[in-house]
Amino acid sequence: MMTVFAVLLCVLLHQAIGQTKGTQSTKAMPVLSSATVLAPHRTISENSDFYVTCSTYGRNITSMIFVYLCKDSLGIRRMTLKPDKNDITFHISRVDLHHSGNYSCVYSNKSYTLSDVTQRGDNTIQILVIPNFLPADIAVVGPSAVHEGDNIEFRCTVPSSLHTLGECPLVYSYLRKNGTVLLVQAFNVSQMKATFSIKGAVMRDSGHYSCVVLPTMCIQEQEHVVHGKNTVLLEVKEKMDLASRLIISAGVIITIFLGLCLWWISNKPDCPAMCTSGLMSQETNTLGEQDEPDREDLEAQDEEEDSFSLEDEEMYNQGADGSDFEVVYSLAGM
Repeated sequence: MMTVFAVLLCVLLHQAIGQTKGTQSTKAMPVLSSATVLAPHRTISENSDFYVTCSTYGRNITSMIFVYLCKDSLGIRRMTLKPDKNDITFHISRVDLHHSGNYSCVYSNKSYTLSDVTQRGDNTIQILVIPNFLPADIAVVGPSAVHEGDNIEFRCTVPSSLHTLGECPLVYSYLRKNGTVLLVQAFNVSQMKATFSIKGAVMRDSGHYSCVVLPTMCIQEQEHVVHGKNTVLLEVKEKMDLASRLIISAGVIITIFLGLCLWWISNKPDCPAMCTSGLMSQETNTLGEQDEPDREDLEAQDEEEDSFSLEDEEMYNQGADGSDFEVVYSLAGM
């Protein structure tokens, strides 16, 4: 009896386990329907935003449904769609290289865990995320040790195929020295190379060089020469010491002083004549003052002479009138 009872117990236990597995397997298989996937761009740049649309157009949907976006047949996003709508757009911000793959859409009237959604939709689209910076191989054309004054040429190449936005034939590339961008050049996608040149090498050109390609930075076909919007002239002058600055400053001050003197002289042409006329007038006044005493002496002398002449005339007149003439006459008769 015990043996029969044990056998029956084992059979019942086995049936219970089978039913449990069947229930679990039924839950693991969601009921999904295919939808159409649409994307405006199949090639996008790294760190950009990605938009993809799932469409249920032409399907008879009368209630709200759950739409799943799948990448490589695995659900990654889920959104709800109202019955009056046919399309829904998924937005993925700041994509990276791991977002490259095959995308499709499915939907269901039930909500499932994303890991349980493993099915493709009506169609698939391949999305390619292009890196903004791609390390490239660099080599020196010729010997790696050069002398001052020699010309240096670097060749930058990419070993595998290079994908660009819109199949651009020319993209930017950088020549870096010790981690700093030194030169910019166009990278030819068809030839898979770019050439950098340094004319007249000097000692400071020594260092570690590397090359980086920018697949997302397209150059128009007519712009074979990489250039900016404008150019500026930079003039580097030799640094002067303190003594040189003082000498130059003194020279500038002296030059300004001489210039002011010459300007003052050139703008005062009548100064010598004015000074000369002033001196002559002063001398004339001095001479006039010296001549005044002489003039007074002459006038006094003239007055004395006039007085003597008047006295003689009076004496003459007296003699003519009186005895004086008689005396003179008598003396003459003797």
